[in-house]
Amino acid sequence: MIMELRFAQLCAAAGMCSTVLTGSAHAQAALDDTASSAPATPDPTAATEPKNEVEYGVGLRLRNVRIPQFELGLFMEESPGGTSNFGLGVDLTRRRGNVELQLGFEFEHIQPPEGVYIESGKNVAAGDEADYILGPDRADSSLGWFTVEFTFLNHSEIAKNFFIRYGGGAGLGIVTGSLKRIDVACNGATNSNNEPGCVPPGINGGTASPTQGGTPVTYDLPPVFPVVNAIIGVQYRPMPKATINFEMGIRTLFFLGFSGSYFF
Repeated sequence: MIMELRFAQLCAAAGMCSTVLTGSAHAQAALDDTASSAPATPDPTAATEPKNEVEYGVGLRLRNVRIPQFELGLFMEESPGGTSNFGLGVDLTRRRGNVELQLGFEFEHIQPPEGVYIESGKNVAAGDEADYILGPDRADSSLGWFTVEFTFLNHSEIAKNFFIRYGGGAGLGIVTGSLKRIDVACNGATNSNNEPGCVPPGINGGTASPTQGGTPVTYDLPPVFPVVNAIIGVQYRPMPKATINFEMGIRTLFFLGFSGSYFF
């Protein structure tokens, strides 16, 4: 009787344990199913991250290219003044985000003003000759160059649709035309007071060719010059596909101007 009672108690205990273990297993499986079926939390930055697609554009530029008087003073004792000429160019641009890679083509005259030029270290009062550079009307030719350059540009936003524009690059300039002079032995002139003593006879302020004072000589200039770019300016974007740029810097020579591009 006692044995039967203990067997019944063991069976009852075993049944309870089995029930508890089975219930725990089912509960754990239910939790696992719930966890696996819950949707993943979306990354808040994934939907707002901008797509910087590559765009291609074409543009025009208008620039004033100049050699200031102080720059001429680095290798000239005297000169009639700095040069200032306008150039026109075309830009082909690859843009991604705020970065532009630009291929530019430009032409401008770089003709210095007509007048007396005395090289650094020379003294016309001691017998050194001066150069009288002829203007295009007298020389029947005007000095210029055609440039091709690559420029890398970055942009930093400073206000809505306004960006600081900066970068640099390099290229080549092909010289066009020629520059002519007359070598003058100055009479009764000094470096600082060189007119009329260093002006060839026949130069009368008009456009006539000189009839005396020597034959015009063409300067032996290299056919190609290096172009080194350093640019800073402001870009305005009136619409996402259009830009207007106001910029200044150097392209071997100092320049300032504006340009505009449209992207496709």
